[in-house]
Amino acid sequence: MIKKRLGIDAVVTPGKTGQFEVLADGQTVVERGGNWFTRSFGAGYPDLDSVVDQLEKRRGQGK
Repeated sequence: MIKKRLGIDAVVTPGKTGQFEVLADGQTVVERGGNWFTRSFGAGYPDLDSVVDQLEKRRGQGK
């Protein structure tokens, strides 16, 4: 979806168990939320549309 809407390639880098962060220019745009209990059941990941929306906003701000 990032490639389709923004025309940029995303780089996936494995992290620690349960880690999820989207970085743009070295700054965190979105990250996995929730508490330890919800994360242990796989919850807390941001919606993909909201991730791309946040990246679009950054691009529009010239960042």
